[in-house]
Amino acid sequence: MLRLDEETIKRINQGDTKAFEKMYSTYYVYLCTIATKYIYDAETAKEIVNDVFINTWNNRATLNNPITAYLVRAVQNRCLNHIQRKRTQEVPLTDEQEQLLTIQEQAINANDHPLAWLEDKEFETLVSNAINSLPPKCKDIFQQYLYQHKSYEEIAESNGISASTVRVQIKIGLTKIKDILNKYYDLFLFLFF
Repeated sequence: MLRLDEETIKRINQGDTKAFEKMYSTYYVYLCTIATKYIYDAETAKEIVNDVFINTWNNRATLNNPITAYLVRAVQNRCLNHIQRKRTQEVPLTDEQEQLLTIQEQAINANDHPLAWLEDKEFETLVSNAINSLPPKCKDIFQQYLYQHKSYEEIAESNGISASTVRVQIKIGLTKIKDILNKYYDLFLFLFF
């Protein structure tokens, strides 16, 4: 699924802003999706995610790989804090508002449940197996596009092929992955594209 290599994390530890931008662009949409799932407000979710990134930058020297679990937990904690602040600031809450806040808190805390972790692991395994099933050249091009966020032109240049060939290979990859992932394909597109 979403990952940064060890070298990128080390560069962030040392204050490399380009490496941090890579982490931001890799995780931003994914973390906003998670926050929106709990908060039900896209703008607030974006603010929460940006706060997490600011805090991550401020504590960059302590970051370790893998970073995904840390970022997800940080977003969950910020969402929980937001809900608790909302509960104390809004006076008085209707029964429905109180119930909604309770449901939101339960949803955040439920992610620690082993079944939620297994579902994430299963999806990650499905995606990995789908990508590994691609023909070698298609797989290599697809991974560069998906995980390294290279443009068609960058992939073409590094592989000595045309950008249109890259485009065709990525289209072939997406078609095959759609067949393999079936009902999970939309989730795959949402998380990765």
